[in-house]
Order: sequence, then structure tokens, then C-alpha cells
Amino acid sequence: MARIIILIAALGVTLFLWVWLKARYQEQGRPFAVKATLVACALILIGLAATGRVHWLGALLASALAGMRFLLPIIFKSLPLLAPFLKRAKAEQADNNSNANTANSSDMTKDEAFAILGLDHNATEEEIVMAHRRLIQKLHPDTGGNEYLATQLNIAKAVLLK
Repeated sequence: MARIIILIAALGVTLFLWVWLKARYQEQGRPFAVKATLVACALILIGLAATGRVHWLGALLASALAGMRFLLPIIFKSLPLLAPFLKRAKAEQADNNSNANTANSSDMTKDEAFAILGLDHNATEEEIVMAHRRLIQKLHPDTGGNEYLATQLNIAKAVLLK
């Protein structure tokens, strides 16, 4: 007897949903049909996952793919908002690359090298190494320093130790 009551209730709900969906489809057309189909698929997948017929990750992935129809337009509309950030990051990267290239390609004189290391012109090799070590500990990028200044220190040391 209980099975017959459940069957009649299921038929009643199915009939009600059929009439309701048909009326909505006539009012709203194809967009409603697509949304209703995606919702029905998601509900079926949830039911299958609840009964153990489909792994829950599979149901989640399939539901997410169905939801992409709604998310993709939002994502594409937000892409122009990211453009200024991407341009700024690209400009900073180009700036850093040009600073490194100028530092490496510069022709430093011995006078400039002594000035950078803060030494006199009659400094010994040991004094040059010690001055470089002292300054590089402060100015190295790994310790919060500037890459350009650390490069200048390395070039100055190389020029003086030639």
C-alpha cells in the first residue's frame, strides 16, 4: 500500500513539474530550457552521488562544468579590470630587466669603482674584498637590498681586481 501511495505522489509531482516547466518554457523560451536542463542534471548527479552510483568528486566536477555556462560571462566581463594590473606588472618587469642590463653593460672606470666601494686609490686587494663584503651584506637583494646596487658593487670589485 505504501508503494502505491509513493507512486501516486511521484506521478502527481511529475505531472505538476511537467505543466509548470511547459508554461515557463512558453514564457521565457530557450534560456529557461537551458537553465532547467542544467539544474536537472545537477540534481540527478547529486542523487546518483548520494546513492553511491557516482563518485562524489565526479558529481561535483560535472556540476561545476554545468555552472561554467553562468560563470564564463562573469569571468570575461571582469578581464578588462585586470588589464591595468597586468600592464603595471609588465612595465615593472621591463624596468627591472633594463636596470640589470645597464648595470652589466656599463663601462665602469677605476675612479667610479673606488667611489662606489668608498676606498682610496691606494687600497690593497684585501681592503677591496673587505669593503665589497661589508657593502654587499647590506645591499644584497636577499637581505632586502637593491639588485642594481648589488650589481654595481660586483662590477666595482671586478674592475678593481683586474
